Formats: sequence, C-alpha cells, structure tokens
Amino acid sequence: MILSIIIPFYNVQPYTDELLDGLLPQLTDGVEVIVVDDGSKVPFTTVHDWVKVIRQDNAGVSHARNVGLEASTGEYIAFIDADDLVASDYIRQIMSRIPFDHLEMSWKSLPGGQQFEYRLNSIHDRLGNPSAVTRVFNRSVIGTTRFNENKQAAEDAEFNN
Repeated sequence: MILSIIIPFYNVQPYTDELLDGLLPQLTDGVEVIVVDDGSKVPFTTVHDWVKVIRQDNAGVSHARNVGLEASTGEYIAFIDADDLVASDYIRQIMSRIPFDHLEMSWKSLPGGQQFEYRLNSIHDRLGNPSAVTRVFNRSVIGTTRFNENKQAAEDAEFNN
C-alpha cells in the first residue's frame, strides 16, 4: 500500500459522505481509506465498500487517529477530519510528490465560518497552522510517534514536531 488516508469520525455523517464521494474518483490502486468511528451515537455507515471502518468506544480524536495509524498499511499517511473536504486532485498531488519525508499542503476554509487560507508558494514555505490534516507523512518519519491521548487540544502540534 502506498497511501493510507485516516479519517477520525464522530457524528458528522453528511459531511463524511460528501468527503468520501469526493475521494471516490481520485482513488487508485495503492490507496486505502480508513474511517475510525469514535463512538458516534449513530454508528458510521457507508455505501463505499472500499472504506475500511473501525468502530471504537468514544476515546477522542487522538485515540481514533492512533487506532487508524495502527490499522494502516501505507508507506505514506494522511489525516483528514471527517467534516473536511479535499481538492479534486488531492491524491494525485500527494502521489506526484513521492518520495518525501513529509509534505505540507495549502488549505482554506469554506464560506460560512471564520475564513482562513494558508497558501504555500514555494518549497521553502512553511504553514503556521500545526494541524495534522495539512500534512502527509512518510511512515518512516512517524516511526513510533503517536498522538498524545491525554491532550484535549493542540495534539496536532505535538505530533507534527
């Protein structure tokens, strides 16, 4: 497996359906998608048979990401939040840059909430946002590092360092 996409899920079915529908035309051999249902009130379901679903008792986003990381088989690891969307060439952009240790990706928020846009203009740019969803990692760089399950906020920043 080349790329594992890990999606921690908690009670956001319509958003995750839209995310998965957006990933579908991008899928290629060598890409796996893992949704970790973190104890949702209504268990996550999907019509997509290519999605590996793992259910667990509610233990938080860090635990869900760690469970997905342990279940993944890809050489490269990407995290997407269940209520996020990705560009129509998200997977192609990642695969076209292999090999790498880690990859930082531009992102922006959608209309309706507070607006953010982080654009990388060169290979020397770095993101100010420490979120794991803006990065893709080579598994060898992650090694035994895991998300701190005792932190309630900013666990991404610690994982990314």
